[in-house]
Parts: sequence; C-alpha cells; structure tokens
Amino acid sequence: MYKSAFLISFLMIFIILSSCYNDQNTYGEELVGASIRSVFSDSTTIKVSSVLIDSLETSGLEIVLAGQYKHPVWGSVFASGYIAYNRPSYNTDADGIVMMDSIVLYLKRSGYSIGDTTQIQKYNIHLLTEKIILNDNGYLYNKNTVSYDPEPLGSYTYNPKSTGSELMEIRLSDELGQDLLDKLHRRDMAVSSDRFEDYFKGIVIIPDEEVSQSLLAFSVADTSAALSLRYKAADALGTQIEILFTPNTTTQFNHIGYDPTGTIIEPYVNEEEIQSELLENKGFIMGGVGWYAKLEIPYLNNLMQFGEKVTITQATLIIYPEPGTYSDYNSLPENIYLYIADENNVITNAVTDYLGEEVQSGVLIKDDTYDANTYYYFDVTDFMQQELGAFGVNKHNLQLVFGSDDYTKTIKNMTFSNKDGHNPIVLQLTYKIYESY
Repeated sequence: MYKSAFLISFLMIFIILSSCYNDQNTYGEELVGASIRSVFSDSTTIKVSSVLIDSLETSGLEIVLAGQYKHPVWGSVFASGYIAYNRPSYNTDADGIVMMDSIVLYLKRSGYSIGDTTQIQKYNIHLLTEKIILNDNGYLYNKNTVSYDPEPLGSYTYNPKSTGSELMEIRLSDELGQDLLDKLHRRDMAVSSDRFEDYFKGIVIIPDEEVSQSLLAFSVADTSAALSLRYKAADALGTQIEILFTPNTTTQFNHIGYDPTGTIIEPYVNEEEIQSELLENKGFIMGGVGWYAKLEIPYLNNLMQFGEKVTITQATLIIYPEPGTYSDYNSLPENIYLYIADENNVITNAVTDYLGEEVQSGVLIKDDTYDANTYYYFDVTDFMQQELGAFGVNKHNLQLVFGSDDYTKTIKNMTFSNKDGHNPIVLQLTYKIYESY
C-alpha cells in the first residue's frame, strides 16, 4: 500500500516536471500548465514593390556590354561600351618612310549574352569627341554618356553563335589610322604621353537598333578591345609592323539605356518605387538597369493575437519565376539574395546561412517539364523571429537583389507575382501558440 502510494506520487511529479520543459529540454517555469499548439500557414500577406537603384557603377569592370534585348514584359534594354586608349610605344626611326596598312579593333566575347544569338548582330564603331573623365568619386555609371562623331569609323556584322570566343577583327577608318601613324612618326606633341588621351579620346561600340537582337559582353584587356595599327617600313624588306593601343581599363565604362514604351511600366517610368498592384501584380529585379524588389510583411504581428504567446519555429520564402518571362535566350539567374533594410530602405543586415556566416543565396529548383514548378527558396526563420512583435521604426523589410557583378556586368532579370498573381510568392510559417502561461 505504501509502495503504491509512493509510485503514484512519483509519476505525478514526473508528469508535471515534464510539462515544464521547453523544446530545448530545459526547465521553463513560465510555461507551467501551458496548452501548446503548432500551426502551419502559407497565407501570410507579402507586399511587393519594385525599386530602381539610382545609378550603377560600370567603369573599371574590364568588360564591354554592347547590344540590345527586348524583354517580353519590361521593354528594351540597350548597351554601349566606351573605351579610351593608352599611348603605345613607337620606335620606328622618324627619318624613315612608313606606309599605313590598316587599323583594326580586336574584340573577344567574355561568355555572357542575353537575347537570340542565332540572329545577325551589327555594331557601329564611333570616334569619341569628348574625353572620358571619371566623376569626382572615381567612377562612371550606367546613365553616363560621352559625345561621339555620328559618322561611324567602321561597322561589323556577324552571327554571334558562330563566333564563340574567337578574336574578332573590325577594320576601322584608314583616315584614322593614317592620322595616328603620321603624328606618332613625327613625334607630334599632340600624341605625347601626357596629351595623348586629349587628342585621341577613344571609341564607343554601339549596336545597330534595326538589326541587333541580342546583348553581348566582351572582355577588356591588353589584347582584347585593343586597337591594332599596322604599317610597313619602307626598307629593303618592307617589314610589316604592328603597334597596339591598349584600352584604359580604369576609365572604360558602359552606358545602359532602358525603354519601357508600350509596357505596363511605361506610365510609372519616372517613379523610383512601384507597387506590384500597378504592374499587373508583378514584381521584378533586373541587372544593368538596376531594379530590385522590396518585400514587406505588414500583418505579421496579427499572429500575436492567437494566444498568450506565439513563437515562430520555421519560415520559408518561396518565389516562383513567372512563366514566359525567361527562356533559353534569357535564362534564370542562378543566384539571388535577400538583404534586410529599415523603413528608409537602408540595408542593415543580410539574410545569412544557418551558421550566420555567409549571405544566403536563394536556392533555384528547376523543373524543365513544368515551368510552374520552378522556384527559389530562402530560409528566413531568423528574420521572421526577430520581426514578430516589432513595431514602428523597428520594423524591417526584405530586399530581393542580385550580386554586384550581375547588376553591373549583365542584364540578368527575374519576374514573379505577388499574392494575387498567377504563381504567387509564398511565405510558409510554422509557429507555436501558447494558450496560457
């Protein structure tokens, strides 16, 4: 009788103590007697807007972007590459006679492209009439331009698919080549080391808008994007000589233009932030031009009304790219990122990996059979835990962005829908409700 009473008492104490342990198996006095429910939800409202970055640095990237691409939703993007050149060494005896042969521009693909590269591409090369000068902060941007002669120095038409990574040679005006050779041979002060870029200001590579249907990247280095001046010395052997004008990689930059005429964004082209409801429930991010997406969770604190205490245990953000906005010619970006920003859109942190050490890259899950099953996902548990219960200036939003290289060296893009779109963005939440404590 005594042993039975002792056993019953022990079991009752064990049950009471067990109910006071939280998920980490530690004793939690505040949860004594609590009724706990675990709830899963995928209907949390996410407010989506697209925001335009004022300017993107495009100088000193050692890459030329040239061509145009028409996006099926957002309009046309076109890019031109501006290049200044260093004075070459010239050692031919000034007393000798030289005969100009040709001047050519070397171009070599860097690998990136967007648009239909099976179609013919055409570029026009123009002489700059204004010297390239960096801004006071040492950069030039996607919106910068420099004046140039409207008459082309030369043109080049080719099929990008067949060219691959081969070095292309674009012949330029013999008049330009002769002028440079004459001045170098005479040791003219106009082409001295300290005056050269004031005299020969460089070139710009511009796509022919009536022909070009793709936008390509070309490397800028000692031999790529260089000018080759070829001439012969009037000696007994008729020796052919080549001198290279290497590009100034510091001042080289790309201008990237954007024309949304006839698209859903046209009425709001002068706006820096556009709500997705105004864009047929779409949000988007785009490199080169500089769009990113702002994500807000306005009603998150409503969860706190469901019980005495609510805690978020898991949060996953799923983003479905809009079918029809990407293709083999406009492939989805492999990497997108989430940053945390305050009410003024000033970044304060990043959504990191589970160790909290690296910025988390959205994982792209591809479905080559059904586009609707292609998506990116992020683990946003830490962010949601910190936001639950935040009010006023303490609330934050998420910014869906590319890495810096994708913004400044590509026209990569991704279009998705808000909660009312065809494939809506989803925030999956698992949370615990404590009825009393």
